[in-house]
Amino acid sequence: MKKTSIIVLSLFGLIVIGGLVWAYSNYKAYAPTTYIVENETGTTTINTTTKTETPGAPTYTLADVPTHNNATSCYTVIRGKVYDLTMWVAMHPGGKPAILSLCGIDGTEKFNKKHGSDSKPNTNLDRFKIGVLN
Repeated sequence: MKKTSIIVLSLFGLIVIGGLVWAYSNYKAYAPTTYIVENETGTTTINTTTKTETPGAPTYTLADVPTHNNATSCYTVIRGKVYDLTMWVAMHPGGKPAILSLCGIDGTEKFNKKHGSDSKPNTNLDRFKIGVLN
């Protein structure tokens, strides 16, 4: 009986530790970061947790976006802001095709048609903002 208890507790411990490792690795993969942008007036930081725009925020042209049109590099424009949705492709509750259809284009119309002003999709979107359209 003692040997069985040790085996069961060991397996339970491995499962718990494995779950914690998995959760931490996923957190690290999708956790917001801070980008540092160099510009003419000095260094400006952009906090991607809130995606607050500051002077010197990266700008993109509509010509920059189509080069990021697949699951390994997915940029889209929504309401004049540029988003890197690469990490969201695999995470999107509606499936990969919904996000892949936005890669490399101005996805404003598609996004608004599906989500409009719903707060959760818009909050999720804010996490992936990388700049503004010039």
